[in-house]
Amino acid sequence: MTPSLHEESDDWTVAFARAFLAGDLSVAGVTRYGLVHAAEAVRVLDAARAAGITDAAGGTDEGRAWQLVSELPAESVAEVHLAAARHLFSAGPAFVPDAVRHARSAGTDMPLDELVAMADHGGRLCLSLGDFPNARELLTLALEFDASEDHRNLIERLIELAHAEVMLGDVEGARDHLARAAMVAELIGEPHLVVRAAVASALPFDWYAGDPRSSALIQRAATMDIGDDDRVALTAARAIVESRVPLLPDRTVQLAWVTRTDVAQALADEALLKSEGARADVRLLALLAWRSTHRSPAHLARRREVSSEALDLAQRLRRVDQQHEAAAWLAVDALESGDRPLFDRCLGVAQWIAHDTRSPRLAWRSHTLAAGAAFLDGDTAVAAERVADAHRAGTEAGHPGRLAADLTFYGQALVDADPTGEVPDLALDDANAPLVNPLFRAGVAHLAAMRGDPVTAERHARIALQQLDPEASYLHLGTRLASLALRLPPGDFAASVISVLTPWADHVSIDAAGWWCDGPVAVWLALLHHHLGDDPTASGLLVRGEATAVAINDSRTLTRIDALRSSITPRARSATTDLTTRELDVLRLMAEGHTNPRIATLLSFSQSTIRMDTISIYRKLGVEGRVEAVAAAIAAGLLAVRAPTSGTVDA
Repeated sequence: MTPSLHEESDDWTVAFARAFLAGDLSVAGVTRYGLVHAAEAVRVLDAARAAGITDAAGGTDEGRAWQLVSELPAESVAEVHLAAARHLFSAGPAFVPDAVRHARSAGTDMPLDELVAMADHGGRLCLSLGDFPNARELLTLALEFDASEDHRNLIERLIELAHAEVMLGDVEGARDHLARAAMVAELIGEPHLVVRAAVASALPFDWYAGDPRSSALIQRAATMDIGDDDRVALTAARAIVESRVPLLPDRTVQLAWVTRTDVAQALADEALLKSEGARADVRLLALLAWRSTHRSPAHLARRREVSSEALDLAQRLRRVDQQHEAAAWLAVDALESGDRPLFDRCLGVAQWIAHDTRSPRLAWRSHTLAAGAAFLDGDTAVAAERVADAHRAGTEAGHPGRLAADLTFYGQALVDADPTGEVPDLALDDANAPLVNPLFRAGVAHLAAMRGDPVTAERHARIALQQLDPEASYLHLGTRLASLALRLPPGDFAASVISVLTPWADHVSIDAAGWWCDGPVAVWLALLHHHLGDDPTASGLLVRGEATAVAINDSRTLTRIDALRSSITPRARSATTDLTTRELDVLRLMAEGHTNPRIATLLSFSQSTIRMDTISIYRKLGVEGRVEAVAAAIAAGLLAVRAPTSGTVDA
């Protein structure tokens, strides 16, 4: 019979085997798990090196070490796992996976109440610190081993575990936990906990709304005897769930849905009104629900107020996911109103949170925003990196919006490159579900135009125009259709797009999620008017849009402006050759913002003379006002454009 390693040597092997099993072959580890003094631990490690089981570089002969472990009594093995679990649970977040592994190995040999208490405490601490991977590990462990009848604690743990799952991208798994939590809460008569589970099931905001389970939970909770704050929270959650109904059966993508604006906005308005004076967490939920359901340009001023309040409140409450949500919303609001510095600050907040939490869902959202910003700056190399980062994070999180974002970036690349004759054919018919998304249909129209099929392009474009939804990337779709109209012969389609965009000429066109910015609406209107042969109007709009383009550092729009100005100039110059010297002086002072009385004083003429000069200028330039006159003169090269002195432009 072959003797065991223990029998071949002295008792150093037992201490060594115990330390190896615990995963700590330091002097301290051998002392702790081998149950020997420090001096003896040094002798144990020297003996292991002498026997060739370890070497001076710290390497270990795994086979021989595990043979030593296999010869330990079962009770000793359980004892080591128990000691290692206890020590590692208190050693910090980096040791959580090993602590969980030892706890599972200890199994029933470890007092279950102690195991559950340590896992619960550690899981909730990790959750509060934004360490979601370890929070999930620990809370799952507590759930697995808890045999108590403490149903309330079980519900709390399920809700917290669901939060960790959401942050790591497993929203479907999270909703399973929340459905179980709501069921247990109803059985034990805890309506407040039913509400908490139902509200959590409606989140996150950037995931599929319209989930039937979430809707059912909310409806069930609403029938219970709950307090005013809980009632407001349910109303806000209903607004989120009712905002849109997905049309594609595949829940891993998010391309097509039916919006329910009238229902969702009424609920969000009610929740926001009634949340004044409510608990801070309820107020925050109501703010974000309102912002997520009010996306049209008509709400821009109020959106900025709501998003700002939500961001401040989320920061005070240390709700990192909702802080990230508010930062992303405010970034979109800021850029739409021409405020690039605020956009950059909000993007920075979102990126820091995503980095600190290691949440792939938040990383995906941050990378898409950062990609949009890089494209805006004309930094295509950085933009390509961020797009790739977003794709990886979105795939890891299983985010349903990743395909829509990918198509947005891909579609814009096609539009910008204009690869005529190289566009792939799309076998799509009008019943295809993604075509319910008007942005997708506009993309199909672009491809048709690039293929040289203007009839199909205009047909899809007109349907997209009819599908225009104020709550779903309204301005972005409008400028996409403007880009398409420029590829088609001048006509009433371009005029229709002008009527859609004109009320929002002082806004910036940005996708509702912040993925892509088309730049100032005024510039697209200028391009359309030029396309229709109305250069005086185009010139005036160009001046308005250029200031905003400079303020937001929109390199692509500035390139468009240069091209348009060079196209307008030959037409405009012929209309200005007969301006008198005095009329040119009047024009210059108009451009500086002086009134007619002030111009009369500066030029030492009567006000009536200046008034007649003004009328003459308008007639010669073929314009109807001061702004158009100045724009026409700038387009003709008679006046220089002065860069704006402010970094922001009011909406």
